[in-house]
Amino acid sequence: MTMSKYLVLAAVALALPAAAMAQDAEVKFWLQSAPNNIQGCIAADPQFTREHTFILKSGQAEVSMPGGIHVKLKPVRPSVYAGDFDLGRLNLHMVADLSVTPRTLTVTEKNLGCKWSAVKG
Repeated sequence: MTMSKYLVLAAVALALPAAAMAQDAEVKFWLQSAPNNIQGCIAADPQFTREHTFILKSGQAEVSMPGGIHVKLKPVRPSVYAGDFDLGRLNLHMVADLSVTPRTLTVTEKNLGCKWSAVKG
């Protein structure tokens, strides 16, 4: 087998996991606050304890939140997406994990340590 054939086969082998990872998906989540959240985070509960929709389309991932907020997420490993965003004074990190069953969505506040999470069966 020639070197060019090896290179073509290697390129195809590397592209297969990315193609499998990029299947379109839509998952709806209802977040709940962690019981130990501090008062400053409890004030944000109305924003988080409503429906959130994870959308993966053409390899682009985002979560649509109530109030018209859209958070772009980047792949961190196969079927796991993460992104950072600010909501008022809150500095938030969101992770959607579709690699596990049940699928999960978590939002953590980087400075205060608050957390909201959801599972989807």
